[in-house]
Amino acid sequence: MLRSILLASSLVLLAGCSSHQAEQLGLGGGQVNGYAQQMSNDQLCAVYLNKRSSNQTRVAVAAEWKKRKLSRSYCEKKANEWYITKFAKWLTMQEDAKK
Repeated sequence: MLRSILLASSLVLLAGCSSHQAEQLGLGGGQVNGYAQQMSNDQLCAVYLNKRSSNQTRVAVAAEWKKRKLSRSYCEKKANEWYITKFAKWLTMQEDAKK
């Protein structure tokens, strides 16, 4: 019983924070393994801005960054977006404005 309450409350707390805040708490992701072309925009931003490590070269990541026309402001906006907002957008299948 106590375990389920703790689990539920931790999920609620995580949903109410952004990936930037989670990273500050030490809950950020580890290394991104995979080709730069297969990374999500969030993963690509984190690798390009040296917030996460990757098995891909800087050249491959930078080329994909340029191809997708990403910017630092876009990455900061996405990093500061709350997880609950991301989940709601995913539920409603709202397209990302930047592709």
